[in-house]
Amino acid sequence: MAKLSHIIVIFMVFVSSIVGAYDVLLGAYYRLAGNNLPPPWEVVQLCKKYNIRRVRLYEPNLTVLESFRGMGIDVSFGVPNNLIENMATNHTAVEEWFINYVAPFIGDFTINYIVVGDKVIPGLDGRILQVMQSLQGLLNARNLGQVKLTTLVSITALSAQSPPSSGAFDPTIAANMRGILHFLWEQGSPLMVSLYPHKTYFYSGNMSLGYATFAEENFSIRDGDLSYNNLFDEMMDAFYAAIDKEDVGDVAIAVGETGWPTCGHLNITTTSIAATYNRNFKNHITSGKGTPMKSNIYIQGFIKSIFNENEEPEGESKCYGMFHVDSTPIYSPVF
Repeated sequence: MAKLSHIIVIFMVFVSSIVGAYDVLLGAYYRLAGNNLPPPWEVVQLCKKYNIRRVRLYEPNLTVLESFRGMGIDVSFGVPNNLIENMATNHTAVEEWFINYVAPFIGDFTINYIVVGDKVIPGLDGRILQVMQSLQGLLNARNLGQVKLTTLVSITALSAQSPPSSGAFDPTIAANMRGILHFLWEQGSPLMVSLYPHKTYFYSGNMSLGYATFAEENFSIRDGDLSYNNLFDEMMDAFYAAIDKEDVGDVAIAVGETGWPTCGHLNITTTSIAATYNRNFKNHITSGKGTPMKSNIYIQGFIKSIFNENEEPEGESKCYGMFHVDSTPIYSPVF
């Protein structure tokens, strides 16, 4: 009987640890493109209050990183686009960046991802792998295999995306993407993607809002033997198809940014629709259903963004925030 009780306790601890892991599949994109944003220490308190346990920064900011030190919140950040060209050919520059932004915080919070380049493919696709390899060497020297390197790509990296099975990387970047994907496969890292179904919905003119916001119950699209009832899965599977075509191994996908704005595109950008999309996104990625092409998997993702940012370009780019700058929710909290 004692043995049975012991087994039950172990099982319950295991289950609870799995559930806890699913809780942190979801994070928030903490952008700093505003001149009226609260100080970082207040943002940390907001994250703790609303159970935001992961954040992603576009680039490391020492004041922000110091505020997250020892707070139990995982942090991801990127190598800024304007540094990649130099870092690709200058190992000293890589070491300096690592010493300034990675080394001082080892052990003070979990660094989930270092994102080498934010939507610079096509463009800097011939440089990304060099920077990744240099950074990986520095991580390996400190036994930091838990810190994963990746790069963020948008739908513009694909030459085809509909139907999803036709997904393929643009021929001009395919060779470089193959090298990047092989590196990711070797390190057990995902490819990070930027997905915004609302933009496709806005410009399509022939799609239901429910299909774009995970609220469509019926299957609307068929692709061979696969059926789709939401646009997000279509977009994800186009990337999965593109990865599979490069034949480098089973590389996962993490969603580096997604979301739905609350203004900028007339009556399809409201607080109600934004709340619906973001809440359904959370439920979808943590359900373990995966996508039609890659079923039974959990997906990591970051919602853009914590605040509306008044220094973003005019239009919907300013309107992705989940919270007002006084830290009160714009709509019922998603996390």
